[in-house]
Amino acid sequence: MNKFVLIGLGAGALVAGGIAAWMITSRPAPEPVPVDPYDYTLTESWDARPAEQPPAVWEEGWAIDVIQLTVDTRRDPAEFAAALGAIGPVYAPKLRAPNFADDAASALQQYLETSNNGRAFVIASNQPLPASAVPVINTDGMVRARFGGLLLLEGQEAGFAPGVNPASVCSDRFGAGEVCAASVEIKRTDGEWIIDGEGPVGGAVVDGFADWLGESAPKLAEPLGDLEEVDIIDIRRPGQTDD
Repeated sequence: MNKFVLIGLGAGALVAGGIAAWMITSRPAPEPVPVDPYDYTLTESWDARPAEQPPAVWEEGWAIDVIQLTVDTRRDPAEFAAALGAIGPVYAPKLRAPNFADDAASALQQYLETSNNGRAFVIASNQPLPASAVPVINTDGMVRARFGGLLLLEGQEAGFAPGVNPASVCSDRFGAGEVCAASVEIKRTDGEWIIDGEGPVGGAVVDGFADWLGESAPKLAEPLGDLEEVDIIDIRRPGQTDD
C-alpha cells in the first residue's frame, strides 16, 4: 500500500480518536439524583440502633451513647457500630452525603428528643462536626454538659467544620485551648471489629467522662408523666347551706 495512503489513514484515525476523546471528556457530568430526606422517627432510617431502650440516667446512673455519623466510606456502617459498641449503645443514622450537615442535625435532634433520656453521649464521625449540629447541642446547658466530644474515624483530622469554635461546643471538662476530639481506628481481629490502639478506649474523650459527670454535672430528673384529672368535692359542715 502506498505510504502516503498509510500516513493518511493514520492521521484520520488520530483525528477520529481525538474527537471521540473530546466528546467523552467534554460531556457534562450527570446530575446527582436527589434523595428524599430520611424520616428519623422510622427504624429503617437508621443503620444501627439499640434493640431495646438503654436505661435512663435516673434509673442506673451515668452511661455513654455513641452517635455515629459516617458518609463517603467504603466500610459498612455495621463495622463501625460493632467496634464502637465497646463504648456504649450505638445510634447510626442513614445520611445523604450531599446533605450531611442537615441530616446530621436532624438525626441528632431526634436522638435527643426520643432516645437520650439524660444519658451522656459522644459523636463518632469521619467528617468534621457541621455548624448545624452546634445549636442542637447548645440548646440546653445540661445537654452540652453531657456531650463528651468527638471520636474521629478513618484518619479524619479536623474535628470541627470551618467557622465552628470548639470552645462553643466542648463541655467545661476541657480547659482553654483543649479540643474535645480524639482519633479512633478500628480493625477486624479474630472475626470481630474492635477499636485498635493502646490506652483507654476512646482516648481523652471517653476516659474519665462518666466520673467527671458524677462529680460535676446534674442528672436529668425523671419526668412526672401525665397528671390525672381529679374531681374537687365541696366539703360542707353539717347543716351548712349555700347561703
